[in-house]
Amino acid sequence: MVNIKKIEEILATSIFEVFEKMFFVFAEPFQGDDQAYRLQASVRFEGPCGGRMRILLTSGLAKTMAKNMLNLEEDEINDTIMADCVRESINMVCGNFLRKLDPVHGSRMTIPECDVISNHEKLSEDRNQSNVKLAFSTENDAFEVQLNMQDSPQP
Repeated sequence: MVNIKKIEEILATSIFEVFEKMFFVFAEPFQGDDQAYRLQASVRFEGPCGGRMRILLTSGLAKTMAKNMLNLEEDEINDTIMADCVRESINMVCGNFLRKLDPVHGSRMTIPECDVISNHEKLSEDRNQSNVKLAFSTENDAFEVQLNMQDSPQP
C-alpha cells in the first residue's frame, strides 16, 4: 500500500486536472471546515485496493461546473443537471486517481450517487471517518474530497 502522503499528492493532482480541464474551475487548498456544502456525490471502487471517494460542494459551485462543462446559461441549469455534473466530477476524479495509483492492475468503480446534504450532524460524523480529506476554495465557493481506502483481500 502507498503511504498516505503519496495518496494525498496523487489525489490532489487528480482533482486539479479534472476541475481545470473539464470544469474550468481553478482551486486552491483550503483549511476551513465550516462550509455550506449542499451536495455530495460518492463512488465506491475495488481492485488492488478498495474504498470510497466522496465530494462535498456548494450548490453555487455545482451550478458553475454545469455551466462551464455543458456551455449552458444559468437559467438552463436545474437540480438534475447539477446532480449529473456532480456525479460525473467524482467519477472522473476517482478514475484519474485510480489510474495514477495503480495503472497496471486496474480497478472497478460503481455508478456514482448524488444526494442533497440536509443533516449537518451526519456530515460531521462522516467527515471524521475519512483517511484523506482535501478541501479547496475556488473563486466564490468551496469543495472537499474525502477518500476512505482499505486493502483488498488477497485471494
